[in-house]
Parts: sequence; structure tokens; C-alpha cells
Amino acid sequence: MAEAKTGVRTIDAAYHKLLNEETRQIPSSYRRDNPIAPGPTKVPVERYISPAFFELEVEKIWKRVWQVACHEDDIPNVGDYVPYDIAGLSFLVIRSAPNEIKAFWNACLHRGRKLREAPGKSAKELRCPFHAWTWNIDGSLRQIPCQWDYPGLKAENEGLKPVKVGVWGRFVFINPDMNCEPLETFLGDLPSHFELLPYEKRYKQAHVARVIRCNWKVASEAFMESYHVIATHPQILLGGVHDVDTKYDVFGNYSRAIRCGALESQGVPEWDALPNDDKLRVRHPLNGWVYERTDDGNVQVSTPKGETGLYTVNGDCIEGELGDVNPHLCDWVGGRQLDVSSFERAMSDRTAKTGGGNTDNKKPTHPRVAFAQTQREALKQVIPSVADQIADIEFASVFFTLFPNFHPWGSFNRLVYRFRPNGRNVDECIMEAIYLAPIPENGEAYEPCREIHWLGPDDDWTDAPELGMLAKVFNQDIRNLPYVQLGLHTMPRDYLQFSDYNETKPRHLHMLMDEWISRP
Repeated sequence: MAEAKTGVRTIDAAYHKLLNEETRQIPSSYRRDNPIAPGPTKVPVERYISPAFFELEVEKIWKRVWQVACHEDDIPNVGDYVPYDIAGLSFLVIRSAPNEIKAFWNACLHRGRKLREAPGKSAKELRCPFHAWTWNIDGSLRQIPCQWDYPGLKAENEGLKPVKVGVWGRFVFINPDMNCEPLETFLGDLPSHFELLPYEKRYKQAHVARVIRCNWKVASEAFMESYHVIATHPQILLGGVHDVDTKYDVFGNYSRAIRCGALESQGVPEWDALPNDDKLRVRHPLNGWVYERTDDGNVQVSTPKGETGLYTVNGDCIEGELGDVNPHLCDWVGGRQLDVSSFERAMSDRTAKTGGGNTDNKKPTHPRVAFAQTQREALKQVIPSVADQIADIEFASVFFTLFPNFHPWGSFNRLVYRFRPNGRNVDECIMEAIYLAPIPENGEAYEPCREIHWLGPDDDWTDAPELGMLAKVFNQDIRNLPYVQLGLHTMPRDYLQFSDYNETKPRHLHMLMDEWISRP
């Protein structure tokens, strides 16, 4: 790893060497380097478990910062509305005119009842279900039953309390602080990272939400870095990537990670290929243990020394001489499996290491390159004007975090995350995974998703098959998070420490939190 001007060791030199081998033009944003300043970053444990700190977040962040409330596809027609709840606060976003979106505090000005608790369509007015105080969809007062009983009330003072609204990439942002900076200023140059396929040219294809038993920052941070892949998603290391392969940078209010392939390898040994048959199996890349699915959905684990054991999908031992096994690989090959494409399956299998199709003595195609070409061919059916221009690097896992909780992915990945507190519970959050697809250039009809598929805290991500193979990956991620929250409550010291480089993005989150909390 090279040492950057900041003193943080980075992979920038190896990354730019990779770019120089590309055969297509590289967007200028991919050549920008801005590593974070060196740490250490020590984060107080109370930030994750303290009700007092939670209240500080509400006052200093959620009441003051730009945040994603919904997508334009959620409110396509005049009168369509979506409640947005965050940390015990509630706002109502509504399309008040064909080219106008407004948002208000979601509370009746009479007795405080939520005006709307669920999304709705084609409202002509907003009538409170409790005592029928009524507002027009532009927020102006329309009717108060028995208005004579409120002496001195002036209708012009009784409009719904508005909040600021902005739109970027068809995502609707709100800010409760009416004196805030413009959304464009807050975003900075984030739009410059999406030149070939701007978010404005995408529609919402799927939206899944699940309650997670952990603080919103625990969940958000788990999806900010690639460091956890070594232990939580070891099968990915067999797809042509290694343990030092993600570039991290920070730019104003957002950070970026580019998981770009096998740049350097530290301690990942070579293993013989597994049998190529119909069995679902994977080898742990570090110790060589093989996890194989049995006919009843359990997992047979065997070591290079011939030791064996039978385990459940959760990694609980049924029989055998082995001790602990990797529960994430048990989940990967055991339990419910989804009907995914052969390509998705290939990318998760050991055979993907050669990239496939290597029938002569040429250098094997790297899986990153093979994946990019497959994606280009698929995109030619939808966005033919740009499909062939897309560089391999744009098909890498490029994931951004816009402070405080919005995670749009890079140009040609469908994925977007949002993490938010679940009500006023410091130990729970809501994780949302949204898929965005390119709007077809040929004008072909498409049907945006307007419904959120909700999962409970004990549901399996495979109950949302619209996520494809990502559902199994999420199962691996989410298995950790409640145990992280429980561990924080019993932490033997009062702080966590993030690494200089691999945990750039969580460090950046807390640096920005410090900044916002310190504001008067």
C-alpha cells in the first residue's frame, strides 16, 4: 500500500495502474483522490446506546440536515403523498401540483394527531381523522368545524408548518430547518460521479425495508466498508478479489468506496478447484474448509485434513468432530435458496476465479472484466446509446455515503440504501434497500414500484426474492448486527477505534457528526 500526502496508507497507486489498463475512457471522477486525514478515530460507545445522545442527534442532526424522504416514483400524481418518519419525528411529503412537491410537519395543528400514517393517492385535501380540521394540499387552511368556538383564530396563521424540499436524482429530500443551506450546496459535486447514467434517468424497481435490532449507525457503518468481507462474506474473496482491494475517499458531505478487484493480496492462499457438479458448495478462502449443502438444507463442513461436521443454516453443530465453523458460509449454502441467474451463481462460486470462457492459453479473464462485459450486453437492451462506453471500473462496487444516512451506489449498480432510527428506540433501526433500473431509451413502458415490502426483525431476507442473490448476502450482514448492539452495551471500555483507511467512511460519518453537534 502506498502512503498518501495525508499520511494515511492507501491503494491509490495500484488503483490508478488498474485504470491505466482500461480500454475505454475513464470518467474524470474516477481519477480523483482525496483520502481522509490520518486517525486514530475513537468513537464513544455512548453514541450507539445512550438515549441522551439519541436526543442530541434529533435536535442537532435530524431537525437540521438534508435527508432523503422518498422518491418521485412514490408520488407521481397530484395529491399523492408519503409520510416520512425519522427518530420520532414525522413529515408528510405531497405532490401539490404537477411540477411541485411540498412537505409539512405531519401533525394536526389542533390536537397533534398525525394527519397521515400511510402513503396515499390523489388527495384533494388533508382532513384530520380526529376532529376534521382540513387543509388544502398546498398546506393552506381549508376548514375548521365549529370555527366559531376558537375566538381570535386567524386562518392565515393556521397553515401546515412547511419544511424545505429539494430534489436530486428523482429522490426527494427534506430539511426541517427553514434556514438551511440549499440542497445543491449540501450535495457538492456528488452528481459528477453519475455522468453516463444520472439518477434522473432511473426508476424505482424494488423497495424492501426491515427492522434491525441495532442502532442506525451500527447498521449504516456495516455497509460502508469492505473490511468486513473477509469474515462475513468470505465467498466473495473467491470471486477474484482479495483482502486489500477497496479505494476510499472523502469529499465534503459524502464519502466514496470503490471495491475494484485484486489489487494486492495478503495471506489469501491458493486452493484446488472444487468439483464442478450440481452440488452447492464453497471453500473458505483462508483455511480451506469446504461448506457443502445437503439435501435437507443443512451444511456438511470438511477440512483439508479430512475432519467433518454437520451444521444447521445458523452454524449450530448437529454432529461431527469439528468445533466452530463460519456461520455466514453456513447461511450462504444452507437454508432457503433463491432462483437466481446462472451468472449470479457463477459470481459466487469458485469457478468465477477464472472468469470462464478461457479455452486457450491466453491469460484468464479477470472476473471483474467478465462481469463488466456481461453487464454491457444486458444494458444494450435498455440504454444502447451509452452501454458500450462504460468502462470496466464503473461496474465495480462503487458505493457512496451522503451524510447522514443515504447510500447511493455507483453508476451502473441498482442499489441504494437508507438507514434510520426506528421511532425513538436507540437500539433499533430501519434498513431499506432500493433497486433503481434505467428508464428504457426506446420509450418502452415500465412500472415503478410504489409499495415498500416490509420485513420484521425475525424475517429472512430471502422472503424478499425481488432482491435476488443480494438477499443471501444481507442475511450474512444482518446476522452480526444485533450482536454488535448487545456487545456495545457490555463493552469493557468506553470507546471504539476505527482504522485509518479501511474504515474511512465510518470515520468520516463521525467527523461530520462532531461538526454538526458542535454547531450552536
